[in-house]
Amino acid sequence: MLRNAPDHYGHAVMPQANHDEQALEDHFLALREWTARNLDPLDRRLLDEVVVPEVAEALGRAPGKSSEVRRALEAEPFHQYWLTLTLAYQDRMWHAIDESIDRQYDTLAEEVNKHVAAPLGSLRLAPDFVAPRYITAIDNHRMPGSYMVDTAEDDFRAGALYDRFSSTYLRNFNGGWKNDGRGHTVASHVLDFYPDLKPKRILDLGCSIGQSTVALAAAFPEAEIYGVDVGAPMLRYGHARAEALGAAIHFSQQNAECTDFSDGSFDLVCSAAVLHETSTKAMRAIFKESHRLLRPGGVMVHVDVPARHEHLGLWDQMRLDWESHYNNEPFMTVLARTDWMEVAKAAGFAEEKTAVGYRRGVRELDPKREDFFTKGHPEGRTMLGSWYACSSVKD
Repeated sequence: MLRNAPDHYGHAVMPQANHDEQALEDHFLALREWTARNLDPLDRRLLDEVVVPEVAEALGRAPGKSSEVRRALEAEPFHQYWLTLTLAYQDRMWHAIDESIDRQYDTLAEEVNKHVAAPLGSLRLAPDFVAPRYITAIDNHRMPGSYMVDTAEDDFRAGALYDRFSSTYLRNFNGGWKNDGRGHTVASHVLDFYPDLKPKRILDLGCSIGQSTVALAAAFPEAEIYGVDVGAPMLRYGHARAEALGAAIHFSQQNAECTDFSDGSFDLVCSAAVLHETSTKAMRAIFKESHRLLRPGGVMVHVDVPARHEHLGLWDQMRLDWESHYNNEPFMTVLARTDWMEVAKAAGFAEEKTAVGYRRGVRELDPKREDFFTKGHPEGRTMLGSWYACSSVKD
């Protein structure tokens, strides 16, 4: 069982906002929602009613891919305004929360140290660890400093920043302040597709600060839970966060492509929203590593953001491409065009035992087979409220 969170917002080590900081967070969140409600439909109309006819005339046919309309759309002043605003509210939120952490860093440090003093789980860092370039080359998702930068000894700033930002930015999309909907979705998928699996050891690859990992710990209370990630400050914070929530998780700083765990040492190997931050080569390596780490009969589950490009209209394709071109998620578009079944087969998983499709995101454990679709949701909800999932059993 997980202990209840404290009375203040979130948990004991989450940064707390004062009145003005909370007002600023709410302002930028409201601006995000206003943009989605009022400007997204207009930008969609601009593409469909103005840009597409012009491009169709030039091509002599209707455009079928976002790459065919991108240049013409980005030449439109209204779309330029949409682009600017969409980046502005996100960047300002990052910096506002970062300044809030500056104000309370010493207090947070005391809480972090208190909660790891007598741990339920563990933390293993690698001082000489070298992260892959696809992580270090950019500030992922435009997060200042990204996941790897230490600003102090035993630094946890990146984790605190990510926790507060994600709980605000994704407040209405991914499980509330815990931002753990992805973990509940993975667990629900396991209980739905593999009800006889009773995992004793679970590995969460690319666990970040353990938001999904803690959800897995709640779903499978009898299992030993492990999480690996590349960022030391993320893991320091994630360890303290899990301890504050009463979850016994064993964190270690490792590359998901090549961990130091023994062959066949896990019953369930999973990831949540990790693959879109890795290269195509790395994705294939992660699937192969998942196969190596699973015992025979063990289960792999990977869920991620991108809907398949072939299941989307042009504007939704463009919205997904925006992540790659402007939001420091360079592999998002490639992942949306990658054949996950082929990647799973190349890693050693049998096609007849592999499921690939859309899984409805849940805020709490809720295994329902009718929430899985191979071609996208019949009502067209492939972007919002669902994850693209791949799961398989090792022979």
